[in-house]
Amino acid sequence: MVRSPSLRGRSFILEVKVSGDIDDLEEDAEKALGQIYDKKYMEELRTEGYKKIDCYGIAFYRKDCEVRFGKGC
Repeated sequence: MVRSPSLRGRSFILEVKVSGDIDDLEEDAEKALGQIYDKKYMEELRTEGYKKIDCYGIAFYRKDCEVRFGKGC
């Protein structure tokens, strides 16, 4: 999690996965994003008072990566 010093600022939740194959990047990025929702990581930030929360599921394979942006965080 990355928090703004101000509760009025934006906060970010990043879940990162390492893929075993380049063909798994999209699926692993979706899994990373799903983990944010399944484990309700955004609740901690909401409890602290943050309203602007962005969620990103990121998967890496060597120097390639895939990023998924979560809606409704």
